[in-house]
Amino acid sequence: MTDNLKAEKKTMVLGIGNVIMGDEGFGLYVIRRLKEIGMPENIKLEEGGVGGFNLLNDLEGIKQLIVVDIMMVPLPPGELQIFKPGNPPSEPGKVIVSFHQVGVLELVNIWGLMGKKEPDVTFLVTRPQTIDWGTELSQPLKSAVEKAARMIKTLCADFN
Repeated sequence: MTDNLKAEKKTMVLGIGNVIMGDEGFGLYVIRRLKEIGMPENIKLEEGGVGGFNLLNDLEGIKQLIVVDIMMVPLPPGELQIFKPGNPPSEPGKVIVSFHQVGVLELVNIWGLMGKKEPDVTFLVTRPQTIDWGTELSQPLKSAVEKAARMIKTLCADFN
């Protein structure tokens, strides 16, 4: 990919998670599905895993950031929810005691502190059914991957 093409990508879909912890890998499975079905060239698809500070440089030039992850939301496992975290973005009640606990919202805030333009953040989340050793999603989350991919395609079309 040329640097010019990279610079044109204004929307990034970032899948967060750990594929060896069952439902924790949901965000990565959604990114992999989006890569299979294809997205417009101006959409950057990123498997963030548990990347922490390593993801900072990926925010350069990004105006819209869609984060796909699991969250302990009051929904049945596999049901999807879209929300915006507010301005400034924050996770109520979260206390960080180690650099290993830095999440996406903290990275966006750090990006702003560095004098960079913060992207507009949208979350697409589901509640996990199980988080345990294993490389398979539970059935409710496995079924939600395709629906999440369709929702993201719609969101990206709205942004562009």
